[in-house]
Amino acid sequence: MRRKVTCTAVTRTGEIAALLVAQLDLTALTLLGGDAALADDLAGAARAQGFEPRVRTGAGWADAAGADLVVVDAVEGETGAEIAARCAGAVVVVASVDPVGDVERLLAETHLPRGRILGADVAGAGPVTAAALAVEIVDAVLRDRRRALRVAVQALEDDAVAVREARVGAGGVQAIL
Repeated sequence: MRRKVTCTAVTRTGEIAALLVAQLDLTALTLLGGDAALADDLAGAARAQGFEPRVRTGAGWADAAGADLVVVDAVEGETGAEIAARCAGAVVVVASVDPVGDVERLLAETHLPRGRILGADVAGAGPVTAAALAVEIVDAVLRDRRRALRVAVQALEDDAVAVREARVGAGGVQAIL
């Protein structure tokens, strides 16, 4: 069964992350924001590289409803409220330029459990590396790999969001190491 994943594609990082998620060949991918032709472009890449082109463009957050996983490349406007209303059961992976700040903001706005909102450690990374780091988290969640990864996460002991090593698998952060 394919898992429903939504990617925002507001930045170059989001576009690249969408391609890398599609290449995992595990998901039905919905794209939000960005260029409407991106889904067609990803379908063309799928045919060329031999994976299933299960990518569609969403008209808005209503099309993300019920997503198992959401990859966010920019937290702006009503992003938190939309995730809370439409994707309350999802794991949220932040791949923005400020993952610590954006994880903190999404935790406050969504009230989702702290282990289900985590950010890729993209400090100093370009868009390709940032996307790859985010999709490493996506892969760990979708395949329940229980991998030790450096992620932005809220710790229990001080409630601060910081980059820490954590075990990531199904459901998000399973333990902070």
